[in-house]
Amino acid sequence: REAFERDYLAAQIGRFGGNISRTAEFVGMERSALHRKLKMLGLFDRKRKEEASEA
Repeated sequence: REAFERDYLAAQIGRFGGNISRTAEFVGMERSALHRKLKMLGLFDRKRKEEASEA
């Protein structure tokens, strides 16, 4: 289940260009709940690290 959630949310984040607010609205979650879920799945930190390394 975690693998599915991770893949699904990563795809949706990509779909909305990294916009967490739009992603949360699309998947039917509150933005804060999506942030917690991403952190739990290890997606939030990885995305931030990638952005930091690109800067």
